[in-house]
Amino acid sequence: MNQESSAKPPLTRRLLSWGFQLAGLLLVLFLIHLWQTRDLVAGVAPPLSANSLEGLPVDLETLGSEPVVVHFWATWCPVCKLEAPAIDDLAEDHKVVTVAMQSGQAAEVSDYLEANELGFTTINDPQGKLSSTWRVRGLPTSYIIDENRQVRFVSVGYTPELTLRLRLWLLDNIL
Repeated sequence: MNQESSAKPPLTRRLLSWGFQLAGLLLVLFLIHLWQTRDLVAGVAPPLSANSLEGLPVDLETLGSEPVVVHFWATWCPVCKLEAPAIDDLAEDHKVVTVAMQSGQAAEVSDYLEANELGFTTINDPQGKLSSTWRVRGLPTSYIIDENRQVRFVSVGYTPELTLRLRLWLLDNIL
């Protein structure tokens, strides 16, 4: 057997192959993201005016002049449960309003938040009316709204806290 045919490809050739595979994977992930967000709200954010579970009024128009994260989730969603601690941490440093979509009555959602030690501001959306207005089709869904109430970033599915923080930073510092 020829010794050259059984030798490993040179390192540069393997690195180039891995680079192409990584680029292909990133392209597939980007295309999935585009497909998931294709029908979501863009441009001016829809109205978001309701009372929180604590009975306090929440209105997107009066939340101030800084970006707001509007996060849709559900108590029955396992990915939402996995992402919830990151949203709670984010809410300590940024304005975050969450909407519990079709998760039962207010008491049930409050019990869920308490049991999972979550303190973010939550609006209950038992019939999914707000979620429908915002065209939410998959959970969790996060919108980042700028100070002019324009939708700047949208993500569907698990979004790491670092990604949300980076997008908020970009909005504050670059865009």
